[in-house]
Amino acid sequence: MDDKIREMVNRISWFGHSAFRIAGSKTIYFDPWNLPAGVGGDGDVVFVSHDHYDHCSPTDIKKALAKSGKVVAAECCRAKYPKADLFVLPYTKHNLDGLSIYTTTAYNVKKPYHTRDMGHCGYIVDLDGVKIYHAGDTDAIPHMRDFKCDIALLPVSGTYTMDPLDAVEAVNMLKPAVAIPMHWGGAANIGKREDAERFKKLAPCEVIILEAGG
Repeated sequence: MDDKIREMVNRISWFGHSAFRIAGSKTIYFDPWNLPAGVGGDGDVVFVSHDHYDHCSPTDIKKALAKSGKVVAAECCRAKYPKADLFVLPYTKHNLDGLSIYTTTAYNVKKPYHTRDMGHCGYIVDLDGVKIYHAGDTDAIPHMRDFKCDIALLPVSGTYTMDPLDAVEAVNMLKPAVAIPMHWGGAANIGKREDAERFKKLAPCEVIILEAGG
């Protein structure tokens, strides 16, 4: 892992489940939910992957946002959060306040929870020259072979998303410098630390398990 990527990793805070804050030249949040006291108010851009309550939380979006902050949300979030500054569909490119954004698809292959037609998204955001991929709620999908990222934030809990073995398959396609497991632990109590540890043991790249809370 080169110094630029490692420095970006050091700027990532995880708040359990799929909620992250990354403080680069701009401060971005992914899927803020159940943010702890003292966190928020500094989000230049908040990204929302889909409309499920533990990813699209209007209360936490408001808490995360800076006064002039903006929200990028999957089109399926429109009814739940109509105030987004930019609604997006999978496989689209955008530039917002200097951030280069590519929206990926996110779906289950054989599960009913996140079907492809729902329009759920992941995001690849270029922040200070480092490409960060927040996969959203997804299984390992063939399209990942076409995604380019330096840091991959990947679900590992199974049930609603890919499990540790699927996440290893995702890494084999993505080839990131580092992966950070998500969608385990936290208030939703979905997935266990053992899932993250198993992924770390098997993954063919460096894996960093963050402690929830920032």
